[in-house]
Amino acid sequence: MGKELSVGDYYNIFFKIRDKFNNVMDDDYVQYLYKEDQVLLNIALYLLENFKGEYIYSCNEVKECKQRCTYLNKWLNEKKALYTSNTKCKNHNDLWGHYIERLWEKMQEGIDQSKRCQRDVLEKQSFQDKWIIPICKNENSLEMKSSCPESYVAKKEECPSVVAPTSSSCKTVLTTTYFSSVGMNLSKLIRGKNIKRKNIDKENNESFRSRDNSDMEFLDRRFNVIYNSLQN
Repeated sequence: MGKELSVGDYYNIFFKIRDKFNNVMDDDYVQYLYKEDQVLLNIALYLLENFKGEYIYSCNEVKECKQRCTYLNKWLNEKKALYTSNTKCKNHNDLWGHYIERLWEKMQEGIDQSKRCQRDVLEKQSFQDKWIIPICKNENSLEMKSSCPESYVAKKEECPSVVAPTSSSCKTVLTTTYFSSVGMNLSKLIRGKNIKRKNIDKENNESFRSRDNSDMEFLDRRFNVIYNSLQN
């Protein structure tokens, strides 16, 4: 007979931070692991680890098993109180019942009746309405995920008229508009520079032609002077 565990020992066993889940097999409980909500998924992983590792594989005597079952229920009820705001958050409460409570029932399958841990459900408690966020009060029923993957359906993306565009199509329009306007400005700038360059070239050519004409006139005058002097 081993040492009898104290209250502190049981809290240290169940209320601890984990970074590994060696007793979790995805294939066995995949329909209870809700991967749309990280918090709910974490609670399911912790529950599987606590139930299998700290309850089923660890208790040997009836008294110890009963105590472990009691503190496992305490641990889970605390998580439920946090996640569901004492059941007052309807959406979270529905998810909890569909995934966590059903997972508890699933874990009891195949276990000897004498070693099963009976669920001690948290009694309804009050919770101040001022701390309940609006999404919790949504009365619309939640769509629970099945174990089968959903088929992907492509959705047409639209650009909202007021809200800043975020879809890829909006980005394409903005990008096209931006670069089109920039392209037009660059094109105008380049054409302007080309016209300016042509005007400068034209002025230079005219200047060169004027200088050439002046030189030719000067040479003609000198030639006439020399020719006339020879004639005399």
